[in-house]
Amino acid sequence: MTFKIQERNFSDKLLTMMGKKRALRIPTDAYQRFGPYVILQAKKESSWRALARPRNQELADGWFYPYDSQ
Repeated sequence: MTFKIQERNFSDKLLTMMGKKRALRIPTDAYQRFGPYVILQAKKESSWRALARPRNQELADGWFYPYDSQ
């Protein structure tokens, strides 16, 4: 299974300047539905939702911050 994470765009850079982060979600049922030979693209959280969420808030299950390790 391969995961594709979209590159940062203008909205992501603007949120970073404000001290906010944008979360991503990878579908969890894809492995059961399509098997091991699938390429998935992570779904980005809405910019407005990321702007409204408090800074560094714990995310719901399945969501993660992609750029924490960089």
